[in-house]
Amino acid sequence: MTSTTDPKPEDTDPTDLPLLPEDTIARRIYDRITDRRVLAVLIIVFAPMIGWVSYTMYSDFTSPDYARATISDENGARLESVEGPVAATWREHYTGLSETDSLEAGEGMFFLHDQEKERAYVMREMAFPIDIIFIDAEGRVTAIHHAELEEAPLTEYRGVGKYVLEVPYGWTMENGIEVGATVDIRWGPPRYRGGGSTVAAATVVENTPPQGSN
Repeated sequence: MTSTTDPKPEDTDPTDLPLLPEDTIARRIYDRITDRRVLAVLIIVFAPMIGWVSYTMYSDFTSPDYARATISDENGARLESVEGPVAATWREHYTGLSETDSLEAGEGMFFLHDQEKERAYVMREMAFPIDIIFIDAEGRVTAIHHAELEEAPLTEYRGVGKYVLEVPYGWTMENGIEVGATVDIRWGPPRYRGGGSTVAAATVVENTPPQGSN
């Protein structure tokens, strides 16, 4: 017999019902992901990934597409100039010149890093040999390598630098560029110019360094 004080089913307020009833799959999933230990593991795993993606997006927006450099000897005498695209993100660093068929004299690729330290470059999937120039934060050449084409295992060409410049093979020898030379790099405008637009390879080079290049 039903008590006269029990509410009728149609009298039950839906807002009084639990959002995730006990013993349901949804409730078990909720309990699992809200467990402090699980949350700690998720933070440890995903926080670095989020930071890495954020940094890559920042580099995509604030780094230049194009640069021009004038190289002088230790006495300040001008030797030669070079210009070309900028590799600023990890994807661009990895690809480098591997998707390029050749370089003409005076052409190169600039690799922009966030800080000065020892770095290693390899000739991954390259179609032509190159000279690799390591440049420190003050614009001084710290190492020059003449990198030939090769099969794996690949040679690691090392040097200390915040910037790396890749130019045609033998170009540094032809122009008397040696360790200790100075490189004055003029960066193009940031890729993001406001108004929701981005800048393609710029032909007008500004004298100011790119944002976020420290």
